[in-house]
Parts: sequence; C-alpha cells; structure tokens
Amino acid sequence: MNLIEQLKLSPRVKGIFTTGTTATKLTLSSDIDLVIILDKNDESIKSVYTKIENHFSDIFFFDIDFINQLKSRQEVSGNNFDGMFLEWLVKGKIEYDPESLLLTLKNIIDKNPPLQNVTDSEKRDFWIKTNYNFIANLRYYNSSDELYRKALEMRLLYSVIELITAYFSFRGIPWRGEKAAVKYFEEHDLEFFSVFQKYTQSNNLDVKMKYYQDLFNKIFFGDYQKWEDDFVVGISKKDSYKPELTKWWEKLSGKK
Repeated sequence: MNLIEQLKLSPRVKGIFTTGTTATKLTLSSDIDLVIILDKNDESIKSVYTKIENHFSDIFFFDIDFINQLKSRQEVSGNNFDGMFLEWLVKGKIEYDPESLLLTLKNIIDKNPPLQNVTDSEKRDFWIKTNYNFIANLRYYNSSDELYRKALEMRLLYSVIELITAYFSFRGIPWRGEKAAVKYFEEHDLEFFSVFQKYTQSNNLDVKMKYYQDLFNKIFFGDYQKWEDDFVVGISKKDSYKPELTKWWEKLSGKK
C-alpha cells in the first residue's frame, strides 16, 4: 500500500498495523482498516474516513502514551477503544514498528490477555432502552390510529438492532460488529438467529411484531430481565438508572 510507505517517512509515525480483512485478504467488498501510532496525539484526532485505492477506509490514531498504559492493564472495557485496540492488534498485521512498540505490547497480551468486560452501566442502559421501547412499541401496535402503526415501522428499525446489541451486553460479550454477531449466533444460538431471520423476511406488521416480541423475550440474562407489570425505574439527569430515585418516588407518591 503506497500510503503506508508514505507514512513511514514521517518522524511523527511510530507504528502502523492493519486489521480486519486488510490484514488477511482484501476483497472488493472490504474496507481498509489502518491503525497509526503517533509520537504524541496533540491534535486529539481519533480517526479519518477516506478512500484508499478505491476502498472506503477507517484510519484510527493512537499514541505512545496510550500504548504504554495498556501494558499493565489486567482488565479493560471491551466496548471502548482499549478493548477494541487490543483485539485489533492481536488479529492484525504489524506493517511498521521501528521501536518494537507494537510487538512488545502484542507479546504481553498474548501471554497475559487482559479481561475484556462490559460495564454494568452499559448493561443498565440497554436494560432500560429495550424495556422502554418494547412497552412503547406495544402501545403503538395496539393503537387504532393508523399513524401510530406507520410510526411503529420506523421504531422497529432501531428497536430490533437494539435487542441484538443488548443480547451481547447482558452476557458480557463485547460488541464487535454485525459480521461477528452473525458468526456468534450461528455457532452458539441458532434459535435466536432463526427468529431474527424470520423477522427480516416478514413484510406484514403483525408478523413482524410477533417475531420482535420473541426476540425481546430471548435477550435477557442474569440480573437483567423484563420489567414486571408494577415497574418503577428512576432515571437521573445524567440519564443513568438510580435505585435510590425509585425509592424516592415511591415515598413521594405514597406507593410504598
């Protein structure tokens, strides 16, 4: 790739690696995934989207400080750039590493990979969104107003993918994109994937709602379950779930 050769000429660039199909076998449908390590990211740049050799390209930027702080981590959040970077590096191909920064980190995580977790706050957010939208979608579906049913078709577009991402979050599995999700379902939960496929093949709102409800009932795991009929969920100004606000409301309203 001509761009990599050009980047090597810059004293600011301390490492480059490719990941995804860019590191294995680039196809016509592939995008280019390129990770660049800078000396210091004074520009606070996260990424550049562009075209390289007629492929849509994601170029991500990190710096030496970021690399160094990962060396001693025993646990990282799987859904932020700490977790994603480590997975990209493990599966990627080092293209340029004059000071062995990338190779050193890769050797460390090969021997002692940090635990990649999904935070409780992420799980709670999905617990709220999936339950809230399910209740709202049922309300729209049961309405006699045709406008509500037309609007429901729009709501289902994001509600279903929300169920899929919540499925992974509740089980503590970091999200790694749609292709990884398909592979996971094909290997571990064909029943769920079969219901999803039936949903996508449906052209009738009544049938869509049946499969949407089936998917909803299958996502929950562990502490994160469907709301009971007498639910009370308190949300702070920061949009986070606070059990103490639930108790505050129950006291204020005389519910308990």
